[in-house]
Amino acid sequence: MVKYLNAELYKVRHRIYLLGFLAVILGGISALFLLVKLDGNQNVTVDDMLYILGMALIAGLYLIVAVCDMVFSDQYKFNTLKNEVSYGLPRMRIYFGKLTAAAIMCVILCVVIAAYYLLLSLLLFPQGGDLSEALRGVGEQFFQALPLWLGGLGLYQALLFTMKGSTSATVVYFLVVGMLDSVLKLMGLLLPTMAAMCQELLGCLLQTPFAQLPLLDIPHAWLVGLGWLTVSTLVGAFVFQKREIN
Repeated sequence: MVKYLNAELYKVRHRIYLLGFLAVILGGISALFLLVKLDGNQNVTVDDMLYILGMALIAGLYLIVAVCDMVFSDQYKFNTLKNEVSYGLPRMRIYFGKLTAAAIMCVILCVVIAAYYLLLSLLLFPQGGDLSEALRGVGEQFFQALPLWLGGLGLYQALLFTMKGSTSATVVYFLVVGMLDSVLKLMGLLLPTMAAMCQELLGCLLQTPFAQLPLLDIPHAWLVGLGWLTVSTLVGAFVFQKREIN
C-alpha cells in the first residue's frame, strides 16, 4: 500500500496540471488583493480579508474535482486502470491508494493556498483588531470545513470509479453539490407535506454548514462530512470490486 501510495503521489507531483492549477489559484488570489488595494479603501484590514477567506471555504468542494482528476487521470478512457488490475494489484489497494493520495494532495494544496493568502493579508493590509482572535476564528472555520471537503472527495472518487467517464462523474457531482439544496428547498415550498422531510435532508448536505458561516456547528459538520465519506467510499469500493473492466 505504501509503495502504491508513493507512486501515485510521485505521478501527481510531476504533472504540469498541478503547477498550472496552483498558478491559477494563487494568481486569482493575487488579482483579488490587487483589486482591493487599488480600490483605495483604507478601512480594509487583515480581519476583513480573513473574513472573506472564511466565507470562500465552500469553494473547496469544487476545487476537489481538479485534485481528484490529477490522481485518477481519466483512467477508464486510457485503459490504465485495466492495466493496474491486470497486473495483479488488489482493487481495494487501488481504490484506497488513490483516495489517500487525493486527500494528501488536498491537504497540501490547502496549506499552500491558505498560507499564501495569509501572507498577502499581513503584507498588504493593516491589522484591525486582535490578530490572534481573527486567526482562531478562521482556524475553526477550516476545522469545520475539513470533514466536508473529505466528504466531497469521497463522493467524487466514488463517482469516478463507478462511472465510465470523468465528464459524467463531474456533472453528477456538481448537480449534487451545487443544486441539490435548491431542489429540496423548492420541493419544500411546492409540497408542504414534505417540507419537514426536506428540511431534515438539507441538514445532511455537504454545502449546508458552509451556508451557515460564520456560525459554527463543528460536531454537525464532522458528522455530515464523515457520513458522506464513509457511505460513498463503501459504495464506490463495492462497485469497483464487482465491476468488470473492459
